[in-house]
Amino acid sequence: MSGTAPLPWFAYSLSLAPDVARERLRNTPVLALPDGELAEALDVELLHDVPSKDWGGRVARLVDAPGRRVMGLLRRMPPQVWPLVARLETALAVATQERSVRVRTATGAVLAARTFTPPDPGQLAPAPISVAFLTAQARAAERAGLPAEYVERLQAEARVVQRVQQAQSERIR
Repeated sequence: MSGTAPLPWFAYSLSLAPDVARERLRNTPVLALPDGELAEALDVELLHDVPSKDWGGRVARLVDAPGRRVMGLLRRMPPQVWPLVARLETALAVATQERSVRVRTATGAVLAARTFTPPDPGQLAPAPISVAFLTAQARAAERAGLPAEYVERLQAEARVVQRVQQAQSERIR
């Protein structure tokens, strides 16, 4: 990562909104993030299969999925702060792997960007999906100004997962 040209970073999770990051990482300094441009990563989707003790369940990672899209923000970051971006992503969502994604901006431009995702856990963890993570992700998307229908989909997913988990726990009792 050398040079002085800004690096295109696609943020799709908790790094969408710095205030959500600050709520989650009370004792960790959070990088001041520049405004981003509305964008969508192409041919990927979110899969909630990565266990996280901090989130009390499984969190999302980005996986290849032809024809699918994930909404987010495209930010252009100075190369010298790239290590701070990587630390922020790791602290927020166990996103330790850097990968390339094709991104379409609101203006229709398609370009390559870098993003961070948790590693493939290898097998499905026996933990439930983290409702706290889903809720925080929806809040971050809303505060970042992502389209209302996308935010509503994330909120609905959090509600459905919460209801299913409550019903399962009531059956166990």
